[in-house]
Amino acid sequence: MLLCLGITQAFSQNRTIKGKVLDEKNVPVPGASIQVKGTKIGTVSSDDGSFTLGVPSSATTLVISSVNFIPQEIAVSDNVSITLKGTTGSLSEVLVVAYGQIKKTNLTGSLVTVKAADVEDRPFTSVDKALQGAVSGLQSSSSSGAPGAATDIRIRGIGSISADANPLWVIDGAIATTGDQSTQTTTSNVLSSLNPDDIESITVSKDAATAAIYGSRAANGVIQVVTKKGKAGKTNINFSSEDGSSSYAFKPSNKPLTTLQSQTLLRQSLINAGYATDNTSADAIITDPANGLGIDPNYLKTNTNWLDVVSRTGSQNQQNLSISGGDAKTQYYASGGIFNQIGTTLATDFKRYNGALNITHKANDKFTFTAGINGSTSDQNTPNNGGAFANPILAQFFLLPWYSPYNTDGSFKYNDPQGEFSVNGGIFNPVVQAAWNKYNLKQTVVRGNVSGEYKILDNVKFTSRYSGEYFDISEDQYLNPLYGDGYATNGASTSGYKRIYDWTWSNFADYKQNLNKAKDVYFDLKAGYEAYQQNIYLLQASGNKFPSTLALQYLASAATPVVAYTNLIGNTTNSLFSVADFNFKDRYVLSGSFRRDASSRFGANHKWANFYSVGGAWNINEEEFLKDSKIISLLKLRSSYGINANQSIGNYTALATYGYGNNYTGNPGSALNNVGNPDLTWEKNAIFNVGVDFGLFKNRLYGTVEYYSRNTTNLLLGVPLSLTTGTPGPQNRNVGAMTNKGVEVSLGGKPIVTKDFTWDISANFSHNVNNVTALYKNQPVRTGDFSQFNISVGHDIQEFYLRQWAGVNPADGTPLWYTDGTHTKTTGSSSAAAISLSGKSASPKFFGSFSNTFTYKGLSLQAQFYYNFGNYLYNGWGSYTSSDGIYIGTFNQLSDGLSAWQKPGDKTNTPQIIYGGNNNSARSSTRFLYKGDYIRLRNVELSYSIPKALLKRAHIYNLLVYVRGTNLFTAGVDKHLPMDPEAGVSSEGNLNVYIPKTITGGIKIGL
Repeated sequence: MLLCLGITQAFSQNRTIKGKVLDEKNVPVPGASIQVKGTKIGTVSSDDGSFTLGVPSSATTLVISSVNFIPQEIAVSDNVSITLKGTTGSLSEVLVVAYGQIKKTNLTGSLVTVKAADVEDRPFTSVDKALQGAVSGLQSSSSSGAPGAATDIRIRGIGSISADANPLWVIDGAIATTGDQSTQTTTSNVLSSLNPDDIESITVSKDAATAAIYGSRAANGVIQVVTKKGKAGKTNINFSSEDGSSSYAFKPSNKPLTTLQSQTLLRQSLINAGYATDNTSADAIITDPANGLGIDPNYLKTNTNWLDVVSRTGSQNQQNLSISGGDAKTQYYASGGIFNQIGTTLATDFKRYNGALNITHKANDKFTFTAGINGSTSDQNTPNNGGAFANPILAQFFLLPWYSPYNTDGSFKYNDPQGEFSVNGGIFNPVVQAAWNKYNLKQTVVRGNVSGEYKILDNVKFTSRYSGEYFDISEDQYLNPLYGDGYATNGASTSGYKRIYDWTWSNFADYKQNLNKAKDVYFDLKAGYEAYQQNIYLLQASGNKFPSTLALQYLASAATPVVAYTNLIGNTTNSLFSVADFNFKDRYVLSGSFRRDASSRFGANHKWANFYSVGGAWNINEEEFLKDSKIISLLKLRSSYGINANQSIGNYTALATYGYGNNYTGNPGSALNNVGNPDLTWEKNAIFNVGVDFGLFKNRLYGTVEYYSRNTTNLLLGVPLSLTTGTPGPQNRNVGAMTNKGVEVSLGGKPIVTKDFTWDISANFSHNVNNVTALYKNQPVRTGDFSQFNISVGHDIQEFYLRQWAGVNPADGTPLWYTDGTHTKTTGSSSAAAISLSGKSASPKFFGSFSNTFTYKGLSLQAQFYYNFGNYLYNGWGSYTSSDGIYIGTFNQLSDGLSAWQKPGDKTNTPQIIYGGNNNSARSSTRFLYKGDYIRLRNVELSYSIPKALLKRAHIYNLLVYVRGTNLFTAGVDKHLPMDPEAGVSSEGNLNVYIPKTITGGIKIGL
């Protein structure tokens, strides 16, 4: 009996199997999951891909899976070797979509995924800057190069006039607050709180099939961010460090004059105006303190390059540390980092400390729990822009070159008896302003999420996910009492505080049903409920009259309170949603989505709105006649149509409201401040998309071509009210419409693939045409910082509206303007009418990027060029810096004045320089409109991965060193352009900090 019992036990014991998991290139796959099918028994592969597993004698099948690989089932044997096929580029690739993931096979819409490697370790304060050139149809442009500055993103054109035109951001499933949330800082970006090194992937949804599930928020596209999670396997420790310097990416050739050049023009202007007969008499007027300009002759011996004064060599450094790992049940990821950037302009800098923790725990076969938190605190300093006297870029252009920022003893010059840098007027000394004033923003952000997934049946699961964001933003602005903007009030200080809390709670079920025994005909249905709420608390206060010292800068030291203001703002959205996919043998796919939103922003008569999408795809390469093709490896036709919307119309725009602050004789007063509109509703967006995806020669050549049509109606516009109504106007109504139509092309390939050498190329191209189709009573809408746009029916939304500059009369040097759009007649009167300039828009006709990557063994060279063509840039400050004599001797002028008309027959674009001006030649016109074309070397990186054989003894599995350059050079620029060609979506030159060129070196270590 004992013998029989022993034999029985021996046969029931586990058998031990060994094996190795490799990829298609025979490279070990660490962290792969090996599990006995139908049981909890499993393990993960080690760094060399090997594994050992004890299995019961009854085990017959192993399931092997790993991220970015196609899962595989094999029969149990004592020694196994498994080769996993990668999903990237294949129809089995898993894509992140709203409320889950889908196979690429099932994709019917337009969606692009940007991987972690494309955004991490970049010298940018926020991840949105790294998207430039990465996605066709996505325009990313920054008007300011200040650290922490906001970035404009438009997906498939501009879809709104007065509401927000930025895409919706979703971070780990939560509706995210984005944009510039500051109240007094020139430019800021709450996305700078998110460390790009903590991002696993970014998914950009561009059409209805991929975005309409977000309903009333999805009109401008959706950008989904997934942060890094732990993977089962050995604990991995990764450290990266980067350091470098930065300077201006572009220095225009049309730049401010030197002292000698400026003095030459000043003489000419006095002679041309009849105040002098020659240079000698002109010099007498220039230096005469009684009857002339009174410029000290000693000043004219000084030459200050104010660009050198207000700029500096910036610095850039960051360090990131992460640890991740886990087993088959629990995985974790934790990270911490520091990012520090000193700007290229005085008083610009940004510093961030960040941390993150994500945990996934599989409690049992039924229930999986996930929790994550990431947070950061940052400190940002940013000076004024535009026409503010404290703007250092304004000083660079406007300050006369014979001024000096320092006295002979090296002290600040700020109250010269001759009037140089007067204490209470004119353009102030930027060095003093930068040293004595303060423009500070501190931001603390915490994002957290917790979710549970319960498998009700093998094909039914339920997910509940709660996510929240907390923003704490404080701003302090101080203008010193000794000099500059604060002198007149004996100093001034303003403090602001903003607290934002938003949360998203999503509950949805996922039901997948196979319809045949082969399990290759199935449908997947998701349905759920989602609630969202955002609450904002705002506090602002200011005061004047500070002690005559720089030591006391906060409001507690102000003698005279000026403003004290608080406000509560909020909005909520409730939603029901569903999405379904039907797949027939991976050949034919149908998809659909439906969402019903109720928003507190909508009017009383339109609280609920319905949105939907339908899509279809034909995976032609899965057909029998192509399945074995040696040429075509991928051929897919897809199309979609749907309705989504834009609810960014203001929290209380639909309500008739009274506001306090209309005080009378010291008593509080209230008055109607918004007439309201109960019929106010969302801006409606209807999108049609058709695309072809292809891959040839085993995807050695691949690409996508798409066409889209985006029709937006119910645009929000302010409609003027009659004064006889006694109510304030305008009233917001849904009365406008526009279209965006375009083509997008993405191409890639591997021209050379050998054992040691690989050459990868990729490129994308985007072309969009905008047309405004309806406005209130077809009346144009004037917009732009300099009123240079006049939105009108039948024209591009950003088409310029200006007088048409015809140049200079060669006979007498006077200015000329065209009388109409035919360009057949000219006039010498500056009162020539402004017109809409057909074909001259701030929006590019096409843009994109092209990249090359060369890899030889462990050495890699990557280069990405970004291009932008067909748009125009407007410099509204040209009336001051190219004034033809109006401001000469008061403000510095640009070097294009050196080519001014001097004698009959001269052909030039600059009129004769006359002290006091030349027939109002500097009035706003197309004279200050420049071509916005440029090509920029956006990113170049040379890296070397140390061979693993050399690292093994040090227990290092990865060591990479690199040198990277960003915005290294810019070509194809209009030679007359006085500013950087990257000037934001609106292409306005508003004297912002220049875009930086950065060169860094770094190291990445994996333990």
